[in-house]
Amino acid sequence: MKCMKKVMGLVLAGIMSITLAQPIDVKAANTIIAFGTEYTETNNAGTWNYNSAYNNLPDEENCRTINAESAGRITITGSSNEDVRIFLYDSYGGSEIQNQSTGTGRFTIAANVTAGAHYLKFWDVFQHNSTIKYSVTFTPNKIFTTKKGLAFNKENTEYLVDCTYNTATNNHKSTENCRKVVISGKKKRLKITAYALGDSSSDVRIYVYNSKGKKVLANWSVRDGKRSTTIKVKKGTYYIKFWECFGNNTEFHYKLKAK
Repeated sequence: MKCMKKVMGLVLAGIMSITLAQPIDVKAANTIIAFGTEYTETNNAGTWNYNSAYNNLPDEENCRTINAESAGRITITGSSNEDVRIFLYDSYGGSEIQNQSTGTGRFTIAANVTAGAHYLKFWDVFQHNSTIKYSVTFTPNKIFTTKKGLAFNKENTEYLVDCTYNTATNNHKSTENCRKVVISGKKKRLKITAYALGDSSSDVRIYVYNSKGKKVLANWSVRDGKRSTTIKVKKGTYYIKFWECFGNNTEFHYKLKAK
């Protein structure tokens, strides 16, 4: 009996030592990312290699899923002890929406995304068994949730995505790149004030259509700081569209005033 107790004690001690040896913040690579959770990962056995990162195919050892409930911005912040390139894809078999280096030390990487699943991969550039600590946050675009139209005298913020020339220059109301504005009978002018935050080349073009699909503002450029313009309007419904002509992952601010 004493011998059995001794054996059991040794087994329990071994289990406890193994459990305590695992860092509690280390997460498996092939997982669904939880927003606001800090993850610590290390490139073991060279799994963060160029081939696994520089493709958009399923990879059990170097792939993390980020689910976005709507269009918005994914932000990845953290620190790395080596240079790690971060890749973000919009779907398996889809396009690359981010490819950026962490450098050594603290980093912040952002990408504007559509709703759905996105896939995060790492490339350990120098294959030094890099360790990266990071967390992911998501800020949704709330512009398209209202059926009443955009509010006046309120600054709206959008993380532009899929604001292409083709979606901006057609008068279809069903595309996501379309914002509703309702003008009451006493208002005769609509003032638009806007500015873009992003890289230095950011240039956003604004188009406004009336309910019949006729352009009342076309290709108005917002760049190099805050700009304003005023257009004549009548009672009715109007639709605003954006074209991200230059720049990437633009954070766009705009305010409407009817007078």
